[in-house]
Amino acid sequence: MQTTPTWSDGKQDARRRPAPRPGSLRAPAAWIALVVIGAMLLSASPAAAGIIGLNADAQGSGNKGASFRPVDAVGAPAAFVLTSRFSIDHTNPFVATASGLAGTVYIDRKGGGVQTAKPDGSKGISGGGGHKDEELIFTYDSPVLLSGLLVGLNDIDFGNGTGDKDDPVIFLSLAGSGTYGVTILESEIYAAFTSTGRKQGTVDFGLFTSVSPSTGIDGFKVRETNDHIYVDVGTTGTPVPEPASLVLIAVGGCLTIIRRIRK
Repeated sequence: MQTTPTWSDGKQDARRRPAPRPGSLRAPAAWIALVVIGAMLLSASPAAAGIIGLNADAQGSGNKGASFRPVDAVGAPAAFVLTSRFSIDHTNPFVATASGLAGTVYIDRKGGGVQTAKPDGSKGISGGGGHKDEELIFTYDSPVLLSGLLVGLNDIDFGNGTGDKDDPVIFLSLAGSGTYGVTILESEIYAAFTSTGRKQGTVDFGLFTSVSPSTGIDGFKVRETNDHIYVDVGTTGTPVPEPASLVLIAVGGCLTIIRRIRK
């Protein structure tokens, strides 16, 4: 049997030791650790968020009460709850905390909207009439990323600035903040809007320019401050990955691979 030559002191001659074959498990453990961590982080990247229809075809028409959890296409509950407010102070259209009254959620053939607690009023989200302004509120069970988050608007007609046609405003509640600290105005909503039909389309929250798409939120509010709109699509969103969990998983994977290499 062929052996590796040794010097007189008994040490092997490393100069003549065969080089590792390509593809053998002799790569430095540090490189393998980086690869594993990278794979773990990629696995936590935003996936396609589940679409939840919010019109009568998907949820059944009628008043749904003060709090409503929609269902998906197979009847599973959504990861968010809908609530609403009406008679919001019309002199403070861009203030998330403007005074208002708790309303009820109404589902129409065009989408979700707001009614009073009685209930009565129109079926959409109104920025005019006796109950102006109104807002539909999405509250998630756990924080979700802006990236991949969509909301569908129906009967929407963007105008040329405040006071012309529809003037929607979206307020974001950053994860853990407990407040709606980010305001998305009509121009930014329009820039993130993709038309899917006449006066209908989706707003991609990942395209907002005033906040990073990797931002986590607990919920958001869609308020109409001039005319009348509906929200006909919501999404379950992509859960915000927990940093501690990612690190533990990655380290565990690295240690396992390193142990195998040493064997």
